[in-house]
Amino acid sequence: MPLLNGRAKELIAEYNRTPRCKERYNPAANAVYQARRECGDPFEPRFEHQIITGLKKFDMGRTMVEGFSMRLHCSLQAIRRKPQIDGWQDCRLSSVDLSAQGSQIVSVYECLASVGTLDPKKQSHVAATKILHWLFPDLFLMLDSKVAGTFRNLFGVRFSKSTRPGYTVEKYLQCLRLAQEDIRS
Repeated sequence: MPLLNGRAKELIAEYNRTPRCKERYNPAANAVYQARRECGDPFEPRFEHQIITGLKKFDMGRTMVEGFSMRLHCSLQAIRRKPQIDGWQDCRLSSVDLSAQGSQIVSVYECLASVGTLDPKKQSHVAATKILHWLFPDLFLMLDSKVAGTFRNLFGVRFSKSTRPGYTVEKYLQCLRLAQEDIRS
Protein backbone atom coordinates (compact mmCIF):
# COMPACT_ATOMS: atom_id res chain seq x y z
CA MET A 1 0.00 0.00 0.00
CA PRO A 2 1.48 3.36 -0.95
CA LEU A 3 1.75 6.39 1.34
CA LEU A 4 0.40 8.69 -1.33
CA ASN A 5 -2.90 7.08 -2.13
CA GLY A 6 -6.41 8.33 -2.83
CA ARG A 7 -6.91 9.17 0.84
CA ALA A 8 -3.77 11.31 1.21
CA LYS A 9 -5.57 14.67 0.97
CA GLU A 10 -8.26 13.52 3.38
CA LEU A 11 -5.71 12.25 5.91
CA ILE A 12 -3.64 15.43 5.66
CA ALA A 13 -6.74 17.57 6.19
CA GLU A 14 -7.73 15.42 9.17
CA TYR A 15 -4.25 15.78 10.67
CA ASN A 16 -4.26 19.54 10.04
CA ARG A 17 -7.51 19.87 12.01
CA THR A 18 -6.02 18.38 15.19
CA PRO A 19 -5.50 21.02 17.89
CA ARG A 20 -1.79 20.28 18.32
CA CYS A 21 -1.17 20.58 14.60
CA LYS A 22 -3.38 23.62 14.10
CA GLU A 23 -2.11 25.52 17.14
CA ARG A 24 1.55 24.45 17.31
CA TYR A 25 3.07 22.34 14.57
CA ASN A 26 1.79 24.08 11.44
CA PRO A 27 2.43 27.64 12.69
CA ALA A 28 5.91 26.59 13.86
CA ALA A 29 6.74 24.88 10.58
CA ASN A 30 5.42 27.82 8.57
CA ALA A 31 7.57 30.23 10.59
CA VAL A 32 10.67 28.09 9.96
CA TYR A 33 9.90 27.79 6.24
CA GLN A 34 9.34 31.56 5.99
CA ALA A 35 12.62 32.30 7.79
CA ARG A 36 14.36 29.78 5.55
CA ARG A 37 13.12 31.56 2.44
CA GLU A 38 14.12 34.96 3.83
CA CYS A 39 17.62 33.81 4.78
CA GLY A 40 18.36 32.17 1.47
CA ASP A 41 21.42 30.51 2.98
CA PRO A 42 20.18 28.00 5.57
CA PHE A 43 23.52 28.18 7.37
CA GLU A 44 23.22 31.84 8.27
CA PRO A 45 23.51 32.15 12.06
CA ARG A 46 20.17 33.98 12.26
CA PHE A 47 18.43 30.85 10.94
CA GLU A 48 19.78 28.82 13.88
CA HIS A 49 17.39 30.67 16.20
CA GLN A 50 14.45 29.62 14.01
CA ILE A 51 15.61 25.99 14.10
CA ILE A 52 15.76 26.09 17.89
CA THR A 53 12.32 27.71 18.13
CA GLY A 54 10.92 25.16 15.69
CA LEU A 55 12.35 22.25 17.65
CA LYS A 56 10.82 23.57 20.87
CA LYS A 57 7.42 24.00 19.22
CA PHE A 58 7.71 20.42 17.92
CA ASP A 59 8.06 19.23 21.54
CA MET A 60 11.83 18.70 21.35
CA GLY A 61 12.60 21.18 24.15
CA ARG A 62 13.12 18.48 26.78
CA THR A 63 15.89 16.94 24.69
CA MET A 64 17.71 20.25 24.18
CA VAL A 65 19.96 20.13 27.22
CA GLU A 66 22.31 22.90 28.37
CA GLY A 67 24.63 24.11 25.66
CA PHE A 68 22.35 22.97 22.83
CA SER A 69 22.56 26.20 20.84
CA MET A 70 26.37 26.09 20.79
CA ARG A 71 26.39 22.41 19.80
CA LEU A 72 23.85 23.13 17.07
CA HIS A 73 26.02 26.00 15.82
CA CYS A 74 29.11 23.77 15.73
CA SER A 75 27.20 20.98 13.97
CA LEU A 76 25.84 23.35 11.34
CA GLN A 77 29.29 24.81 10.73
CA ALA A 78 30.68 21.29 10.26
CA ILE A 79 27.92 20.57 7.73
CA ARG A 80 28.49 23.87 5.94
CA ARG A 81 32.12 22.90 5.29
CA LYS A 82 31.09 19.70 3.52
CA PRO A 83 31.36 20.23 -0.23
CA GLN A 84 28.72 17.61 -0.98
CA ILE A 85 25.88 19.87 0.22
CA ASP A 86 26.54 22.53 -2.43
CA GLY A 87 23.80 21.32 -4.78
CA TRP A 88 21.28 20.23 -2.17
CA GLN A 89 19.30 23.49 -2.16
CA ASP A 90 18.10 22.61 -5.66
CA CYS A 91 17.50 18.90 -4.94
CA ARG A 92 14.12 17.28 -4.53
CA LEU A 93 13.50 13.89 -2.98
CA SER A 94 11.49 12.93 -6.05
CA SER A 95 14.46 13.31 -8.40
CA VAL A 96 17.70 13.09 -6.41
CA ASP A 97 19.98 10.10 -7.03
CA LEU A 98 19.97 8.63 -3.52
CA SER A 99 22.52 5.98 -4.50
CA ALA A 100 24.99 8.67 -5.53
CA GLN A 101 24.18 10.90 -2.53
CA GLY A 102 23.89 8.15 0.11
CA SER A 103 27.35 8.47 1.68
CA GLN A 104 27.06 12.27 1.74
CA ILE A 105 23.66 12.05 3.43
CA VAL A 106 25.13 9.67 6.02
CA SER A 107 28.01 12.06 6.68
CA VAL A 108 25.73 15.07 7.18
CA TYR A 109 23.19 13.10 9.23
CA GLU A 110 25.95 11.98 11.57
CA CYS A 111 27.01 15.61 12.12
CA LEU A 112 23.66 16.04 13.83
CA ALA A 113 22.61 12.66 15.21
CA SER A 114 25.80 11.25 16.73
CA VAL A 115 26.42 11.25 20.48
CA GLY A 116 28.21 14.46 21.44
CA THR A 117 26.81 16.59 18.64
CA LEU A 118 23.38 17.96 19.60
CA ASP A 119 23.32 16.07 22.89
CA PRO A 120 26.48 15.42 24.88
CA LYS A 121 25.40 11.92 25.97
CA LYS A 122 22.72 10.63 23.58
CA GLN A 123 22.03 10.30 19.89
CA SER A 124 19.63 12.84 18.39
CA HIS A 125 17.98 11.11 15.45
CA VAL A 126 14.60 12.86 15.53
CA ALA A 127 16.13 16.32 15.94
CA ALA A 128 18.59 15.53 13.16
CA THR A 129 15.82 14.71 10.69
CA LYS A 130 13.83 17.82 11.63
CA ILE A 131 16.93 20.00 11.16
CA LEU A 132 17.84 18.35 7.85
CA HIS A 133 14.28 18.94 6.65
CA TRP A 134 14.37 22.61 7.62
CA LEU A 135 17.76 23.08 5.97
CA PHE A 136 16.70 21.30 2.76
CA PRO A 137 12.89 20.92 2.91
CA ASP A 138 12.49 19.50 -0.59
CA LEU A 139 15.07 16.79 -0.01
CA PHE A 140 14.66 15.44 3.52
CA LEU A 141 11.67 14.23 5.51
CA MET A 142 11.13 14.39 9.24
CA LEU A 143 11.15 11.09 11.03
CA ASP A 144 9.62 10.58 14.46
CA SER A 145 7.98 7.60 16.14
CA LYS A 146 4.66 8.10 14.30
CA VAL A 147 6.34 8.38 10.90
CA ALA A 148 8.58 5.42 11.75
CA GLY A 149 5.44 3.45 12.63
CA THR A 150 3.96 4.27 9.23
CA PHE A 151 7.10 3.07 7.45
CA ARG A 152 7.09 -0.07 9.61
CA ASN A 153 3.42 -0.83 8.96
CA LEU A 154 3.28 0.01 5.26
CA PHE A 155 6.75 -0.95 4.07
CA GLY A 156 8.19 -3.31 6.67
CA VAL A 157 11.04 -1.05 7.78
CA ARG A 158 12.42 -2.71 10.89
CA PHE A 159 11.37 -0.09 13.44
CA SER A 160 10.10 -1.42 16.75
CA LYS A 161 6.69 -0.52 18.19
CA SER A 162 7.96 1.89 20.79
CA THR A 163 8.64 5.55 21.50
CA ARG A 164 12.24 4.53 20.75
CA PRO A 165 11.81 2.64 17.51
CA GLY A 166 15.51 2.04 16.89
CA TYR A 167 16.47 4.89 14.62
CA THR A 168 19.59 4.57 12.49
CA VAL A 169 20.93 6.46 9.52
CA GLU A 170 20.50 3.31 7.44
CA LYS A 171 16.79 3.16 8.28
CA TYR A 172 16.48 6.87 7.51
CA LEU A 173 18.01 6.29 4.06
CA GLN A 174 15.66 3.36 3.56
CA CYS A 175 12.69 5.63 4.38
CA LEU A 176 13.96 8.26 1.94
CA ARG A 177 14.23 5.62 -0.77
CA LEU A 178 10.76 4.27 -0.06
CA ALA A 179 9.25 7.76 -0.01
CA GLN A 180 10.99 8.54 -3.29
CA GLU A 181 9.62 5.38 -4.89
CA ASP A 182 6.15 6.25 -3.61
CA ILE A 183 6.39 9.81 -5.00
CA ARG A 184 7.58 8.52 -8.36
CA SER A 185 4.83 5.94 -8.62
